[in-house]
Amino acid sequence: MDAPLAAANADVFDQPHWRVIAQGFETESWFEDGQAVGTGGIVNPEATRLPAGQYYYRFASSDSPRSLVGGGWWIDFENFVLIRNFADRNGHRLRDAARLMLALPYAWTRVNRLVRAYLQRPLRAWTGRGKPARGPQGGADRGALWIPTQHIVVRQLYVPGLALRDESGRPLHERVFRSPVQIEETD
Repeated sequence: MDAPLAAANADVFDQPHWRVIAQGFETESWFEDGQAVGTGGIVNPEATRLPAGQYYYRFASSDSPRSLVGGGWWIDFENFVLIRNFADRNGHRLRDAARLMLALPYAWTRVNRLVRAYLQRPLRAWTGRGKPARGPQGGADRGALWIPTQHIVVRQLYVPGLALRDESGRPLHERVFRSPVQIEETD
C-alpha cells in the first residue's frame, strides 16, 4: 500500500506564527509595539489534514487586493452546507448567512464572492469554532462585536501558506487546487 502524500504545505505548517494567525492575532503588530492586537480567528485551533479529492469553499470580496483563492480562510463542504441551509431556512441571502455565522465584519469583506475549489493535493490546516470579531469604530460596523452563531457551530479552516510562492514564482494555491477554480457572485 502506498504511503499517503505529504501535505503540500507541510514545510510551513509547523512554523508557530501560522497558529497564532489562526487564533486571530495580527503578528505584524508585534514588530511595531510588542503587543498582539487581533480579533476574530479560531478558538483553540486544532491541526487537521485536508484530503485531496474534495471541494473547499471560501467567502471573499471582489475588491480585495489579495487573490480570491490565496487567502487562508476556508470551510469544508459540510460547513458550507450548514451556512447554505441556514440561509434557505431563514430567508437570508447566502452572503448574509455567511457574515453572521462566520462573524465577518463589513470592513473585512463584502462577502460577494464564493470560491469553490477542488483540492488535488492534501494540505494541513488549523480548524475550530470561530471567535467573535470586532469591526472598526468607523463605517458600517460602528465598533460592533460580531459573534458567530452559537446554536449552529461552523468549523472554520485556516490554511497556512496558500499565497506563498515557490522558486518558480507560482503560489501554492495554483499548485494544489484544480484549475479553473469556480468563483460565483453571492449577491
